[in-house]
Amino acid sequence: MKKESKFLDYIKIILVEIVAFFLFLFFLKIESIWIVIAAILLAILIYFLSKIYKEKFRALIELFSRYQNFAIGVLFILLIIYPFISPLIITHSTYWMLILIQTGIYIMIALGLNFQLGSTGMMNLATAAFYGIGAYTAGLLALKLGWTALLTIPLGGLAAAFAGLLLVIPIYRTKGHYLALVTLAFGFMLVLAADNIEIIGGPQGLKNIPPVNIFGYNFLTEIGSLHFYTNYYYLVLAILGITIFIFARLFNSWIGLTSAYIRDDEPAAKGCGININLRKLLVFVFGNFFMGVAGAIYAHMIGFISPPNFQFAQSLLIVAIVIIGGMDNILGVIVAAILLVVFPEKLRVVTEYRIFLYGILLVVTLILRPRGILPFGPRKYDSSILKFARKGGS
Repeated sequence: MKKESKFLDYIKIILVEIVAFFLFLFFLKIESIWIVIAAILLAILIYFLSKIYKEKFRALIELFSRYQNFAIGVLFILLIIYPFISPLIITHSTYWMLILIQTGIYIMIALGLNFQLGSTGMMNLATAAFYGIGAYTAGLLALKLGWTALLTIPLGGLAAAFAGLLLVIPIYRTKGHYLALVTLAFGFMLVLAADNIEIIGGPQGLKNIPPVNIFGYNFLTEIGSLHFYTNYYYLVLAILGITIFIFARLFNSWIGLTSAYIRDDEPAAKGCGININLRKLLVFVFGNFFMGVAGAIYAHMIGFISPPNFQFAQSLLIVAIVIIGGMDNILGVIVAAILLVVFPEKLRVVTEYRIFLYGILLVVTLILRPRGILPFGPRKYDSSILKFARKGGS
């Protein structure tokens, strides 16, 4: 009976995601602003219906939270087939593929911040700066030394992680809004430095960064009738899948548990023997690594980077993705990134009101869902956590 119930739950998740996926493709196809507005009103109607049928809606949300890994797996399968079916539905499918690649890159950055802010309570307002460090590292290594992307992408992540070590003392001595101010200042300093150091391009940035080339396969090669961006789409999807797997394992491990303890009650965590300083350092450095990897991929894909690409506005967008999605929730981060990156592109037809409507969306979402679209749930206390607790690990 239990197996049958689980099978039915899986079927529900698959059906909901397939319907949502094709509605998403239809949304991308829309060209008229009036249909976009109608879609927004439909979303509002669905929200109010969820209040009327509260129990059913809550059961659906809990279903996705309970089988989060399965839901993400189904989403990835749908995204794998996207390049092959999008030209049949969407007129400008190449443009939207580029937008989805950018969305995947932002998800990667947001997952790094989610580990810092959502899981551990460390506000980092320099995400764009660490993203930029990864991009500049990959770009310089590829241009100056001719290194392949197999080396420059992970080294971009390591450079961003190493840059986080420069903030060791502030991380140890500050928290909350004080730590936010420290990272904010760090972000502005790095952008100013990139704008004034000629050896790394100065205000002109880095040009003609070579594309990704893996074992002789150039990513500018078209796949059949598909655009060469499809190569980068699958690269980002593959690296994003690995990133999600790593953070999902961390979330349900003793590392995620102790990180949440630090976030909720730091003095109590310290009293229980958790090494607060070491834990914060590892979380901060590890989150920055994935931001750097995302920046390295971006540099190789676009072929040109400059200081304006890594301004504070990008950091605010990443913070908004984490908060609106639901802090400490991987699936919530994915959903919020899709909304906050894709939706503004549909508002470009009303350029003068685009930012205004975008701001309204953010404010309304925070009012209606103050804990985010998908608030985090309790962690699983599996055998690995219990074994670690019995050993008295910190």
